[in-house]
Amino acid sequence: MKIMRKHHIRLLIVALLTVSLASCTGKKNKENAQENAAAQAGLISKAVLTEELKSETVQLLKDMPDSDIPQRIAAGEITIGLANFDYMLPTATAAEATSSLQKARALGVFLADYNLLKVLGQPVEEVEAALTKLASDLDVTFILNNRAGSPTEPLDFRSQQENIINTLAEKDKIDIAVEILGGIIVENACLYANPSLVVKGDVTYAETLSTNMLKRFDIIGEVIDDLATYYPDLKGLRETIAPLGDKLSSVNVARAARADIIDVRNKLLN
Repeated sequence: MKIMRKHHIRLLIVALLTVSLASCTGKKNKENAQENAAAQAGLISKAVLTEELKSETVQLLKDMPDSDIPQRIAAGEITIGLANFDYMLPTATAAEATSSLQKARALGVFLADYNLLKVLGQPVEEVEAALTKLASDLDVTFILNNRAGSPTEPLDFRSQQENIINTLAEKDKIDIAVEILGGIIVENACLYANPSLVVKGDVTYAETLSTNMLKRFDIIGEVIDDLATYYPDLKGLRETIAPLGDKLSSVNVARAARADIIDVRNKLLN
């Protein structure tokens, strides 16, 4: 699938550049030739990010498995024991984020924290305040509309993720959507590595969780590979989360690498 998508994208870029070259003469031809050389060097303009390519990216993101601990708790399929929530990011971090990248990543982290706290019936006021600040700063307050109104009204996590992806794609902020999802993945990895996490009700669930987390990690990496030419800052996200790839293969591996996983989150927000 990945090879076919890459091939399609390359053909799309070549076709666009060919049409552009064929339609101009003289000086314009020279300029387009320079653009073509830049394209081949990996410096392609965002203008080449067509609606077709965008729709492919959106669909790939939607194909990511759910972040399913909160989902399965809300559905009553499992219960968990969590002795403490110390692993969660301090809410003061929201005020420390300055760049849009830091804010988007922190927003993803706090969204993951909010979802878990909400389904476990824990206080969410501080995390909610952090979410509100970051969403307002990024002009993505629509994200706040997907929160549950009461303990008896569980979050629809699939709709929440699709709403983020669809709306930001429409606003030409697909890179922000990827950064938010990256933050969610990293925070879920921190939860997975928490030694006090005990999953009850499904003896095979822990390894299923690992499989889903690795799939999400792989898909976000593929999306970044596709879009990094248009959004170079995404390369930083890719490089920062790369170490997670060999730390999520099992609960025991994640717990042994807990300090490294927390370090990935710290680097993500710096």
